[in-house]
Amino acid sequence: MSEIKLIFIRHGEAENAWGHHADPGLSEKGLSQAKNLINHKNLSNLEDYCFISSPKSRAKETAIPLARKFKKNIVYDETFVEIPSVNVPLNKKQSWLKKILSTKKDALPKNIKSWSDEILNKLININNHAVIFTHFMVMNSVVSNLSESETLLCFYPDYTSILEIVISDKKIKSFSLEDGKKTYINL
Repeated sequence: MSEIKLIFIRHGEAENAWGHHADPGLSEKGLSQAKNLINHKNLSNLEDYCFISSPKSRAKETAIPLARKFKKNIVYDETFVEIPSVNVPLNKKQSWLKKILSTKKDALPKNIKSWSDEILNKLININNHAVIFTHFMVMNSVVSNLSESETLLCFYPDYTSILEIVISDKKIKSFSLEDGKKTYINL
């Protein structure tokens, strides 16, 4: 029985708010947050990890300093992109998201349920340790499913926060959150 460790990292602070730009890069503060990841105590031994990122600019830019430190190529994977809102106009995205966040999971639109299911399916089928650079709602979707929350929103990961997941025999064994205080949950 081998264990697979996945480390989800939320992107750094974006240059523009979600709903004001389709694909913002990182702000100066966000670039600094990404650079600071190279000195993070929980990210000091990633030689055996593959690096995966959402193809969105803010996630890709967050991945670059750590990937350079470990001389890793970054694989871009649409699975870990932010919550799908393709047909929502930019100026309506924030109000749309607030509605989605308060909706119980069993009443979510089919495309949102499929997106969330695809994320879980993908992570249990990763066959090696991985660092995954992603978004607020991706991390919430994962934790919401693991903690059996009624809604997608279940915690507030800060920029460059870490979510660690341990998988054994294609089942999630445990996860831990780093967001001000560390929370470890066995499943």
